[in-house]
Amino acid sequence: MNSNDENINDYQSSKATIEFELQDKSIDSINNGKNDTTLTTTVEEISIYDIRTKLQRNLILAIISSIAFLLPFCDTVYEPALKEIVISLNTSTTLVTMSISIYLSMSGVFSLVWGAVSDRFGRKITLIVALIIFIVATIICIFAPTIAVLIVFRTLEGATISATLVVGQSLVGDIFPEEKRGTAVGFFFLLFNIGPIMGPIVGGPLSYAFGWRSTFVFLTIYSFIAIVIVIFLIPETHQYFAKEHFHKTNPNKRIIDAQPIEKPSFEKPWKSLIHLIDLTILPYMAISTTAYCIVIISSPLFSIFLSESPYDYTEDIIGYLYIPNGVVLVIGSIFGGWISDKAYTYFGQEKCLEGRLVPALCLSILIPIGLIIYGWIFDYKLNVVGSIIGMCLIGFGQTAVESAVSTYLTSKKQSEAAAVIAANTFFNSFVGGIILTCAVPMYNAMGIGPYCSFLASLNVITIVWSGVLVYKNVKTGGYVAM
Repeated sequence: MNSNDENINDYQSSKATIEFELQDKSIDSINNGKNDTTLTTTVEEISIYDIRTKLQRNLILAIISSIAFLLPFCDTVYEPALKEIVISLNTSTTLVTMSISIYLSMSGVFSLVWGAVSDRFGRKITLIVALIIFIVATIICIFAPTIAVLIVFRTLEGATISATLVVGQSLVGDIFPEEKRGTAVGFFFLLFNIGPIMGPIVGGPLSYAFGWRSTFVFLTIYSFIAIVIVIFLIPETHQYFAKEHFHKTNPNKRIIDAQPIEKPSFEKPWKSLIHLIDLTILPYMAISTTAYCIVIISSPLFSIFLSESPYDYTEDIIGYLYIPNGVVLVIGSIFGGWISDKAYTYFGQEKCLEGRLVPALCLSILIPIGLIIYGWIFDYKLNVVGSIIGMCLIGFGQTAVESAVSTYLTSKKQSEAAAVIAANTFFNSFVGGIILTCAVPMYNAMGIGPYCSFLASLNVITIVWSGVLVYKNVKTGGYVAM
């Protein structure tokens, strides 16, 4: 064979080899494509609400509830010692009461800040930063030499501790699906609602034994423990950040329903106030706010009246007289959340979100009834049992409204849950602070009976307003006969 023939054979062999390699690559590509398709089809799609077990969700709920407890507890823990503070700081009852009202007002204003921060940076870091600042302010309150110093740092306490309520409600909305959220919110508010009651129960004996400053020592210890627990036991629950972390650690699973879809940007805190002009939710915020205001007014006035003639009770006895209302608030929180979920299911879930508000509106009528009983019992200086019954009726109605409205808002505005909760918290606390500031001068001018009747009438207006809107939505959904 000559060299030309060898070259031809080599060329043919090379050509055959090349063709074979190309075929091989094609087959590999097809196989790879099949493998890729197989991998794609085996990615499991799950809900954001299924990335944690029931036990994990309940543990997170219990922890965040015990931390949100700080907000109302801190507000009322030294109420039994108001007279002692007046004497100790050489001031007036009006200024000491102002230290309570300004605390509430600032918690409302700064809830807008924490809502924006929480939606942008996450729940956990927001909570940690707020608690650190709260501890510093509380330590200064321990050593406050004048009423001015106490008021300033009580203001800072209110500004920071409001994060626990905003983040807490947002967190519940992050981890619980809508059909179970009402019950979860009810349990979240369980400790929050008994906070105003536990404040005097704990603060009364503490103040009686060690002086009013000991109440701030207790708050410092409690909040320090809270920070440690948050650092080690609370994960980031913001749905966007939780989704991103989950995808990194679970490449074969994909979350399909997290909101928001894109990384959130920082919104100006006051933009949350736009929710207060949304007429589809404003009436429910209004009824929540009037109910809240009535509770936070009746609680400190209860202490003031019982420390005066003809009752003249000591701090420890006053603290114990708050216990019945505390029991009612526990029952009301659980029942209110549970019946809210039942109504949500009955009225077709997403088909009529307002349906879950129906039981709350029915129970809310207890609030003005209880307030009138409470006010006129003290006006005529009758047996204290009557005022306790009035407080219990107020508390039961308020917890039903609170759980249902909070759950409704996070369902209606899931992607901006912290912002809408912040707007509601602002409305509650800011208005509550103003009304509490005016409470003493107004009941001095009007009498406690007429003053409570006036507040009851405001509450009835918001009940009717909300009721009309809920009725229209339920009727539109076909649940009311035309």
